[in-house]
Amino acid sequence: MPVGVVVLLFGGFLVAQASALWGGDAYLRRTTGLTHAEYVHQGFGQLTVATAFTVLVMSLTLRVTSRESARDRLVVRLLLGALGVFTLAVVASALYRMSLYQDAFGYTVLRVFVDGFELWLGLVVLMLLGGVLGLSWRWVPRAVLVSGALFTLGFAAMNPDAWVAGQNIDRYEATGKVDTLYLSTLSADATPVLAERLPKEMAACVLARPSSSGAGSLGLDDDGLSWNLGRARAADALVGVGTVPAGCEGYLTDTYER
Repeated sequence: MPVGVVVLLFGGFLVAQASALWGGDAYLRRTTGLTHAEYVHQGFGQLTVATAFTVLVMSLTLRVTSRESARDRLVVRLLLGALGVFTLAVVASALYRMSLYQDAFGYTVLRVFVDGFELWLGLVVLMLLGGVLGLSWRWVPRAVLVSGALFTLGFAAMNPDAWVAGQNIDRYEATGKVDTLYLSTLSADATPVLAERLPKEMAACVLARPSSSGAGSLGLDDDGLSWNLGRARAADALVGVGTVPAGCEGYLTDTYER
């Protein structure tokens, strides 16, 4: 069966990737020539392609393969189940790469979105496996669409800019490392967290940059048409920040690796 060949190729690919996945940054650079960032981007691409390929193979197989006998149904379940499990391994690999990346360079809104998207793709694969085990595909597309809509709403509801600011400050308190230039680009939703938790002079420098969510771009005299809750909370938080100190260059650092 051609699906069996696909499963074998998928398994071989995972074995080939395992050494680079667990070998660390130095091993990665020596054997692939890729930086950690490039490897993470590659992993996201692999996951997206693998998931799309799995959807295609499973849907075509369930559509054209005979399932009249118990043996036929067992073979289909085993082969497509193996394909789904291998795809979940790619999901785990991509999430692990992103975790290492964030430990090394901190959080960004885009990285958190990618984390969530990878988890959603893992959920999609689990739905596909559910369809395979039941040998029924009808409910899967609707479930995928509903879960995608819920993911989008959930990501917006979690207030990602404020969450990312908090995570990076936690990292700063633990390691002394922080990308203040990136923090200064976060939206007004992050301003209360930055103002409350960063050291006072650092917060003043971060929130005073023209590109920031703070005083440089926040315009406290906004009219009613531009009002929103996030900007109102940011304006309140800025009241306690104080004046901008001299020598802000010493507080503004960039550790963002693309």
